[in-house]
Amino acid sequence: MPLPEKRTLVNTIILLLALLPAAASHAEEVLNLGPLLYIDRDEQSGTKSIDALGPFVSYKKTPDTVEYGLRPLFYNYRDYAKDRTAFDFIYPLMTHRTFEGDTKFQLLEYLFYYSSDLRPSGFREYSYMLFPFVFGRKDENPEESYFALFPIYGKMRHKFGKDEVNFLLFPLFLQTKEDGATNNNFIWPFIGAYSGNGVSGGRFWPLYGWRGKEGDFEDEFALWPIYTHRERDFYGEKMTSTAVLPFYYGTEAPGRTQRTYFWPFVNDIDDTNTDVRRWDIPWPLVTFSRGTVHTNRVFPFFSLRTEDDYETGFFMWPVIGYKKYVFQDYVRTKRTFGFFIVKDIKETPLNERGKSSKAVHFWPLFSYRTTPDGVSTFHFLSLLETFLPDNPPRERNWSPFWQLISWRMDADGNQMSSI
Repeated sequence: MPLPEKRTLVNTIILLLALLPAAASHAEEVLNLGPLLYIDRDEQSGTKSIDALGPFVSYKKTPDTVEYGLRPLFYNYRDYAKDRTAFDFIYPLMTHRTFEGDTKFQLLEYLFYYSSDLRPSGFREYSYMLFPFVFGRKDENPEESYFALFPIYGKMRHKFGKDEVNFLLFPLFLQTKEDGATNNNFIWPFIGAYSGNGVSGGRFWPLYGWRGKEGDFEDEFALWPIYTHRERDFYGEKMTSTAVLPFYYGTEAPGRTQRTYFWPFVNDIDDTNTDVRRWDIPWPLVTFSRGTVHTNRVFPFFSLRTEDDYETGFFMWPVIGYKKYVFQDYVRTKRTFGFFIVKDIKETPLNERGKSSKAVHFWPLFSYRTTPDGVSTFHFLSLLETFLPDNPPRERNWSPFWQLISWRMDADGNQMSSI
């Protein structure tokens, strides 16, 4: 670096350091040196906020919380009042959470996962996973503990929707148990045998398979998935479904009949349980329904569907979209333009004491929000807020990089802005 440039850099640093004590002794509690350093301190409320080097360095402290980070590398948050911590490393690559003695850790979007839970008895349970190779759990009940090293050997409990999953040199042998019935698979999924709790059957996939339990259920297939047939006994009522794909699919159940031709395009559904009659001609482009669910849809031109406390529709999709939910205490309406370019979300209370809230997102320019407790915020620019509107880790780790202007006002009229 040439000597004049070195002198200029040194003089700039000396000037900044000289300004710090002068600013600290000034009556003002705010030090604003542009993107290099910003300090906001309120001794009366016990809050302090420091931002340095633009969005990269951040520190915030309140009587109950402290947070700091070097974006986008890491960010750490701690809430002493709620005994809660959150640490992010290149979010969402790695996250670590603790709450009242419990711990959860994930890496690479849950490819590696670890959790530790403290039970009321004082026993600490562990579960971990390195997907798809390692699965383990240490439970207070020894029968619920397990370990699996895929595909060599494994014995798991309450995993993948089954009561028990066992395997040895998968896919050579796989065994699953559910509701007292056992499914033994050899060279999965080709050969299988069913037994236990009155269940019997077998399969040689995809040629033919059958399994059943007298008075309970029956499943059959031939040249899967061309022909399938299922029967179920539901509180003394029989439910059946038969498919010869792609030509026909039909179901018969108490109060419900469905006929599908050239699956899944042409549907005729008559559901007397919910008082709904529906026609798809063809699905999903043209749909009409009458009864408790009223639908008129001709995609992409228009759609309007109403049912109980819910209403949704669009016009010239994705140009204009509309959704309305009626909850017990408030009504939530959502209007969109250009699918996600503009979103207008409003929550209106149904009682006099309720408080409304509103959010407007104009991607990627700005986001404006008002909360029920009277806090208003405005951000320019707004790249992810429209897709992840309520995501504190995103707000802590990434939003400051593109938010050129931020403004906040609380219910008492106190304002804070940064550029």
